[in-house]
Amino acid sequence: MAMINASQACHVLNITTTNGIWHSQNPLVESLPLLITQFAIVIFFARFVFFILKPLHQPLFVTDILGGAVIGPSLLGMRPYFSRLFPLTTVMTLETVAYMALDFYIFFVGLEMDITSIRHADRRELSVATAGIVIPMSTGIGLFFLTGRLLNLTIDTSGCLFWGLTLTVTGFPVVARILLKLKLVHSDIGRMAMSTAIINDFCSWILVAILLPTRTTSPENALYAITATTAFILICICIVRPALVKIFHQTSCIEKNNNCNNYNEYYLCYVLIGVVLCSFVTDLCGTYSVIGAFVFGIIIPNKQLRSVVIERFQDFVSGIMLPLFFAICGMRINVHAVNNWLWAGLVVILLCVCKILTTYSVCFFTDLPSRDSFALGVLMNTKGILAVVVLNIGWDKKVLQVEEYTVMVVALVIMTSIVGPTISAMYKTSTRISKYEGRTIQRTKPNDELRILSCIHSIHNVSGMTNLLAISNATKNSPLSVFALQLVELTGRASPMLIVHSSGKTSISMYERSHNSDSNIIINAFENLETHNPVAFSVQSLTSLSPFITMHEDVCILAENRRVAFMILPFHKQAMLDDDVVLRDQASSDSSFHDVNMNILANAPCSVGILVGRELKHPHRDSNVYRVAMLFIGGPDDREALAYAWRMSGQKLVYLKVVRFLSRYNVKENKNLSPEVKREIKLDNEYVQEFRLKTVREQHVSYSEKVVDNGEETVAELRAMDQKMFDLYVVGRQVVESPVTAGLVDWNDNCQETGVIGDLLVSSTFVNGSVLVVQQYAGATASGDASVAWLNGSVSVHSVHNIEPL
Repeated sequence: MAMINASQACHVLNITTTNGIWHSQNPLVESLPLLITQFAIVIFFARFVFFILKPLHQPLFVTDILGGAVIGPSLLGMRPYFSRLFPLTTVMTLETVAYMALDFYIFFVGLEMDITSIRHADRRELSVATAGIVIPMSTGIGLFFLTGRLLNLTIDTSGCLFWGLTLTVTGFPVVARILLKLKLVHSDIGRMAMSTAIINDFCSWILVAILLPTRTTSPENALYAITATTAFILICICIVRPALVKIFHQTSCIEKNNNCNNYNEYYLCYVLIGVVLCSFVTDLCGTYSVIGAFVFGIIIPNKQLRSVVIERFQDFVSGIMLPLFFAICGMRINVHAVNNWLWAGLVVILLCVCKILTTYSVCFFTDLPSRDSFALGVLMNTKGILAVVVLNIGWDKKVLQVEEYTVMVVALVIMTSIVGPTISAMYKTSTRISKYEGRTIQRTKPNDELRILSCIHSIHNVSGMTNLLAISNATKNSPLSVFALQLVELTGRASPMLIVHSSGKTSISMYERSHNSDSNIIINAFENLETHNPVAFSVQSLTSLSPFITMHEDVCILAENRRVAFMILPFHKQAMLDDDVVLRDQASSDSSFHDVNMNILANAPCSVGILVGRELKHPHRDSNVYRVAMLFIGGPDDREALAYAWRMSGQKLVYLKVVRFLSRYNVKENKNLSPEVKREIKLDNEYVQEFRLKTVREQHVSYSEKVVDNGEETVAELRAMDQKMFDLYVVGRQVVESPVTAGLVDWNDNCQETGVIGDLLVSSTFVNGSVLVVQQYAGATASGDASVAWLNGSVSVHSVHNIEPL
């Protein structure tokens, strides 16, 4: 017999039928066909609701609960023909499968959670998280008793603890995916929300493991349960985790020697067995199976294995199995059982605003802007699956009645559903862009700080990047603020993250435990710039972990949030200088980094430079002068390139030679030129004239003009230049339409990333120096994109939409 609250149900012994409809039998009276049908119905309604609410930025957490409510007694479950599809006799089977899926999903939550980031939280984040636990806990307890009085319910006093814990929870995975969808993960409010949410969520798990056993069992048994669970957690941390580290280290070395890049299938099998065993142990200890699954997910030490496990199984668990859990929740929700929704609605409103007001009040005393304080409160009010788990435990223990359960679930849905639309409206892209104006080097005033974002693919890019920054004329009056961003591919389904490294030391995040050597080299190389010249340089090192397909979005958002004027990207191939100049592939990911660079060029909120470095010498370690050649043809990109080269010329060790290429005929007499091109030529003349007037007395700056008829003569002039004289060539990516470059596109058919002239220099054998290809921010000119006739053709950028997991 199966007990469903106060009801009793008899079970059918048959599992499936052998004859089915051919003997006029109804297959839905058997367990297996009915279970399959229930699966199909649950998944259909869950995905249908998700599709309907997708424009409102609703997470799967909300849509799955609503999908479960649709098939429950609140809506379709009232219909006799539909209720027969979910008879009481099948509830035990549904709950068994649902809670197994829940254990595996909670295991994935533990895999994605990097609790080491709690160590680096600042005082404000700790204060917000602490207040977000203590005050909502007290408020939830008080509102529980208020609800019982307003609705005339006979309550179990133990239920107040379940309401308090539910109100305390902040769903970190849901917060992370909302911020990811709204492209706010790398913003200031996004980082603060992520850090605060992970602290709150982790503390909520501790409270669930400690407090709930005290209210659901006798005091003596509760003490045994808490002691046994604590011992289990210590064993996992002190014994199981070190053993896993040793096993993974030894076997990964074997696989590496065998050129095996994929984990053996036995790894994945053993991981799933570990989830089941840990869930069983904690359930045996007297707490709950989800505690064991969560702990096992946290202690998995290998990042690559985490990614493989998530990639292999999360779609199946969260997309197919987990909706059954929410279907069970929906079958327990009955809005018709609440006799007075006027008072219940008042309680729901109080539940929804509690954490928002708490967070806002704490942030008020930490000098956080009002808008960010309110947004942080809304984000901290986001609920996750742990909140539903707590309520279901209260239901299973018969501590919560259907009215109390329904009111709190309705509050959870409302709290989480308003987060996406509210944050989206508060942080519209257009609003953020309007406050950000200094997007080009040309617009930056001589005595203003120049903000540069330097992106790094690998340690091979570090030398050329740091040496380029060293000759960028950083001074006390015009300092350089450098953001050194290491780009790392994130595999699997883990959430993209931005690691901000502390100055003078390296963070010990999950990522760095497996990439510590390369990360330290990159961080130390950039921090040396600030160490040698702290007055002129300020350096902040960061690491961005995201999939290649969305990496450009993270880079552009970071540049916008940091108000960067110039972004430097490494060329997707490594240029090496041997007897001849060749481009060598760094890795199989070169094509991916090429796509990343192209997408950044198409979407960048500032000017961009592509650096093709060939073992650049360090200007402060060599006695020779650092020689820079700037090739000017025309257009906004060339003006931006000239602006950066002009800034370099302020460095004492830099010798700058500007070469301008002109056509033989007078362009002013050519009636075929469009007004936009004529305007660009006028701007070119004015800017070059300004440069010549202000550098006429500078002995280390020279200017010359080359008159040519076509692209072939342009190449001949480049060949005539001393190929060993220059260490760096600075050019614009796209040039104004001119006979100077006529025919060069036909010679260089793969010039989208570096432009016509850049590709000519990079692929030629007569240029030994490094090449910096500059693209000016498209919004820097009033005439917009139509002002220049580009020779490179159009770039098609495809927008990719990810299906977010729960």
